[in-house]
Amino acid sequence: MTFTLINARLSPFGRKIAIALIEKGLDFTVVYDVPWGESTITPEYSPLEQLPILISADGEKVYDSTFILEWLEARHPDPALLPADADARLEAKKRQMLGERVMEIAQALIFETLRPAPSQPWIDRQTRKILSGLSELDRIYASETKENRMTPDVGDIAVFTALDVFEFAAEQGFSPPIDALVWRERYPALTQYFALMASRPSFLQTRPQLMDVNLAATVA
Repeated sequence: MTFTLINARLSPFGRKIAIALIEKGLDFTVVYDVPWGESTITPEYSPLEQLPILISADGEKVYDSTFILEWLEARHPDPALLPADADARLEAKKRQMLGERVMEIAQALIFETLRPAPSQPWIDRQTRKILSGLSELDRIYASETKENRMTPDVGDIAVFTALDVFEFAAEQGFSPPIDALVWRERYPALTQYFALMASRPSFLQTRPQLMDVNLAATVA
């Protein structure tokens, strides 16, 4: 069975799905799209007009990255990306939730900073959310024993794809410099775990890529 993943080159949301497919040993091809571009194909496959979108071999269209991960776990449970134990499963889902929400807030923050007249009170509030979310994730990872869990779960995938794209976007000039998104060394446990995950083949094969799009123009 070969899947088609419709994704954006820089998207950590689509990268989560690519990593999950690789970890589960599922074949897939990638089609890159820009959802707000004039020639976008995204509305043909998702009523939400958002990426990523996963299309199965029989044509089923699955959208929203969180739901796609749940769909994959239900349809292709082995190898599992969620623990069987209820407490461990909930803990992984908590990390997933925090990683996804921090990513969404960061994305909104980047767009706001690029607006002609950004709201500083709004920026301050989102900044607090990001710093608090990353601090909580660092606390959670600091309480874990790395040797007990070398294979990533959905929580790890959500957290570390977000952290990676923060750095990549800033390094490549795709995002303005935002201090709240500078995490390396500031959060020691996240830094240590990231080093472990970054060397996995699934992470190496799905590194973010630059998109040919002017973000500032989209919010002008």
